[in-house]
Amino acid sequence: MFNRNARFAKKKPVPNLGDMVTSMDQVHKFYRYWDNFETWREFSQYDEYDPREAADRYEKRYMENENKRLRNKYMKKERARLIRLVELAYKMDPRIKQ
Repeated sequence: MFNRNARFAKKKPVPNLGDMVTSMDQVHKFYRYWDNFETWREFSQYDEYDPREAADRYEKRYMENENKRLRNKYMKKERARLIRLVELAYKMDPRIKQ
C-alpha cells in the first residue's frame, strides 16, 4: 500500500518498510517519513469554478477562494487516509511489538 502512495511523494527516495532484519533506526525513519508525508497532488480536478470566466476581479477572487476551499477539503481527507494507514501499519508491525 505504501508503494502505491509513494509515487505522489515530493521527497524522494521513499524509505522502504523493510523486513524483520531491518534495523529499528530504519523502521522509525520509515514511520517518521510517512508521518510527515508531503504530496505533490493538488486536487484541482475537484474545482467547481473556472476563474477565467469571471466577470470582474471580485468574482474571480470568490471563485479562487471556493476552489481553494474545496481542494483543502480533499487534501484533509487524503491526509486522514494516510494517517490511518500509517497508524494501522505501526500497530500491526511485529518489529514494533517486540
